[in-house]
Amino acid sequence: MKILHVLSDSNIGGAGMLLLGALRHFDREKFEISVVLPKNAELVPRVLTLGYKVIEIENGRDASYDKKATKELMQIFKSEKPDIVHTHSSLSARIAARRCRVPLIFQTHHCAVVPPKYKTVFPMKTVLGLINNHYSDAVIATAPVARDILVSMGTKKEKIHVIINGAEPLRALTDEEKREKRSALGLAEENFVFSIVARLEAVKDHRTFILAASETAKVHPNARFLIIGGGSLEASLKSFAADCGVDDKIIFTGFAPDVAEYMNITDVNVNSSFSETSCLAISEGMSLGVPAIVSDCAGNTSLVKEGENALVFATEDSEMLATAMITLIENRELREKFGRGAREAFDAELRASVMTKKMEELYISEYEKKIAGR
Repeated sequence: MKILHVLSDSNIGGAGMLLLGALRHFDREKFEISVVLPKNAELVPRVLTLGYKVIEIENGRDASYDKKATKELMQIFKSEKPDIVHTHSSLSARIAARRCRVPLIFQTHHCAVVPPKYKTVFPMKTVLGLINNHYSDAVIATAPVARDILVSMGTKKEKIHVIINGAEPLRALTDEEKREKRSALGLAEENFVFSIVARLEAVKDHRTFILAASETAKVHPNARFLIIGGGSLEASLKSFAADCGVDDKIIFTGFAPDVAEYMNITDVNVNSSFSETSCLAISEGMSLGVPAIVSDCAGNTSLVKEGENALVFATEDSEMLATAMITLIENRELREKFGRGAREAFDAELRASVMTKKMEELYISEYEKKIAGR
């Protein structure tokens, strides 16, 4: 079965990381896969390293729809003759695939941002529904909340299949490597470490994390808080941490291309986002058996199980987050229980290999239905 994956992203975001995870596990005896990317996109060398063919295009960079990209993609599809075109937020590719009569068009919907009301009522809901239903034969939603959002905007529920994002397990550091990393960050042996891995943007709500850190540090002065990631709010968040009196307890690491070294020295992994689909940082922490505290946005609660591998707090409730932080500092037995539960859940449901297997099964079942319906 010949499949073309199409991404319009020039940088490596969630869609790119999801695809890389899948590419590592596809059955190459059953599936011949190529990837279409913007010229010189950051993902190009990574896909090539995995041994897949990359087709670079001139148009449509970082745009869902681009008229020139549609024409360019039509030429590619006519030449490659794929059985399936699988797009990641590229409307241009879906239109091109339909015009070229590609047998099956898939799209993956990665977003869990609640749409403005006008997109969920007539007439816009009808328009968006017509576009999605006509230009997609099957839609993969990366979380139940993503499915619900699609339905609210007119996509037929029967077209949507929920496949949770899978992650590769992080490398476990040796004890010596952990000591070296802690030392490099100025962490003493007695410091209890909370980490948040997220872009420094408003949707990730680092302010709630910082407020909770301030309250937690009053009870446990040895607690330390890593903010891992870069973004437009770095300066303002550093200023806010100083205003809260915890700038000496919070470490801003900046962007980290490999979070493994930080997650290996983390006692508790935190996510305070307003909106998530299925957060890679949570899954990666679970691969190492790191317990989590997460906000109650729908994407987070679809990944963890409260009381089994995580604690959940109400979004923007810094007091509730601080209470959860203090609880896990003081209850080693609960942390160990959550750690075991996190690793078990990751192995059973959140590995990239599990995600890829589900994707392969969906390709085959949808293709067989298409052939049978002819």
